[in-house]
Amino acid sequence: MASVLLFAVKGLLDQVPDVIESAGRARDSWQRFRQPELPPRPDDEEPPMAA
Repeated sequence: MASVLLFAVKGLLDQVPDVIESAGRARDSWQRFRQPELPPRPDDEEPPMAA
């Protein structure tokens, strides 16, 4: 009985890093969705090359 319980606990603990990684990716995607990157301002652009 104890070995079955330990096996189940080990299985759950093995999944924790994957869950944390997935949560981080979901959070990053949500932040990009809520605040999309703005295009660069005109004064931040490089000047045109002289011909």
